[in-house]
Amino acid sequence: MDFTPLTADFLRFTTEITYCTVTTVDPAGRPRSRVLHPIFRVVDGQPEGWAVTDRTPVKTAHLATNPYVACFYWSPAQNTVAIDCTAGWVEDDETRQRVWDLFAAPEPPGWGDMSGYGDDGLHHPRFHVLRLEPYRVQILRAEQLASGDLTPRTWRR
Repeated sequence: MDFTPLTADFLRFTTEITYCTVTTVDPAGRPRSRVLHPIFRVVDGQPEGWAVTDRTPVKTAHLATNPYVACFYWSPAQNTVAIDCTAGWVEDDETRQRVWDLFAAPEPPGWGDMSGYGDDGLHHPRFHVLRLEPYRVQILRAEQLASGDLTPRTWRR
């Protein structure tokens, strides 16, 4: 399915809203949510995402049992983006460096300042990369809600 019709809003909303709720599922099937700042891009016409996050025992156990995550962006203007993904930890230094550079970019959606990782940089014990591979994206714009159109635009891989 072609992602092109969603690309502009997808990139604009995920960049402007910045933080999203990310939900994983534990081994007993119970959801757990936390707030992260992933960076989503569109590469070769397909959405992809990256998160720099602590590799906590909870996240590790959840993803080992069930690699599916839900990311949800919401703005007070009522723009929403729901992204269903598979997620997995990235170990290779080449990809970790690309993600480091993405997050170190001074303009949004990058963080700019990566000094919290000190001299260790991408080898810091708390620098972990999570790859997010969307298989479903749903976007609902505030203008749609205002007009009574509650039908989101949806893309599926």
